[in-house]
Amino acid sequence: MRRCSAALALVATLAAFTTIVTGGSFAQVAGAAEPFHYRFSFPEPARKWMQIEATFSGLGTAPLDLRISRSSPGRYSLHDFAKNVYDVHAFAPDASELRLEHPDESGWRVSQHPASVTVKYKVYGDRVDGTYLAVDATHAHINMPAAIMWARGYDDRPATLSFNPPSGARWQIATQLQAGPSATEFTAPNLQYLIDSPVEFGPLSIESFTVGPRTFRFAAHHTGTTAELQSLVKDVAKIVRARDPWKGYFSLRQRLPHVGG
Repeated sequence: MRRCSAALALVATLAAFTTIVTGGSFAQVAGAAEPFHYRFSFPEPARKWMQIEATFSGLGTAPLDLRISRSSPGRYSLHDFAKNVYDVHAFAPDASELRLEHPDESGWRVSQHPASVTVKYKVYGDRVDGTYLAVDATHAHINMPAAIMWARGYDDRPATLSFNPPSGARWQIATQLQAGPSATEFTAPNLQYLIDSPVEFGPLSIESFTVGPRTFRFAAHHTGTTAELQSLVKDVAKIVRARDPWKGYFSLRQRLPHVGG
C-alpha cells in the first residue's frame, strides 16, 4: 500500500500497543540494587553498525558470564544473534583491558575481574523485522535480545540506558522503557523488562489515541504523509478498541457495582 513505507508498518506494530511509562523516579523503580548501564552510540550509521558500552557494577568474585540471547519475546524460534556481534573487549575502571574468554558462540567470560567491568562491542544490523535490528543513516530499530549482552545470575538487577544519536542528527526515541532524567536516558527494573522493550530511534511522527482509561502513543518512522499516518492510526485504534478488555470490565461493573472496589 502507498499509505506508508515498510518501515512504518513494522515500527508501528512495535509501538502501537504499548503505553508509554513516564511516572516514578528511578530510585522507586530500581530499589537499592546498583544498576547496570548500557550506552548506545552510532559513529558510522551508514555502515549499519552501532557501538555498545555495557558497564556491570557491584559484581561479586565469581566469573562474569555474559550472554547474547538466542530467542526473543513472542517469537518461538532460535536465532543466532551473536553472529552480528564483533570487536568485543572488556576493561577495568582504570581502563586496563581484562582477559576475555569466548567459551561458546553466544557467551563471553571474564574470569578475573574487579567489582566493575565495562564491555565494549559493535553490533551489525540491517533487518527491520521486529526480531533483529537495523541501523542506517536515517534511524536505528533495536530489538534488545539482538543487541545487548546480559550478565548471567543478575536477572533482577535494574538497568539504565543512554542513547547518543549520530553527529548532527535530531533523533527521538519510542519505547516502553521507563523515562530517565533526559529525553535520551531510560531505565528498566530488571532484565526481563529490558529484553522485552524494543527501541525505535530516529526522526519520528507520534500520534495518540485513548481506549478506556489508557492513552496509547503510536510512533512511526515513515515516508508517507501526515494524513496517511493518521488514517493508519485510526485503523489501529479500531482494532485495539474491538479487543479492549476494559469493555468487559466496565460492562460487568455496571451490573455488579462492587466490582473493582
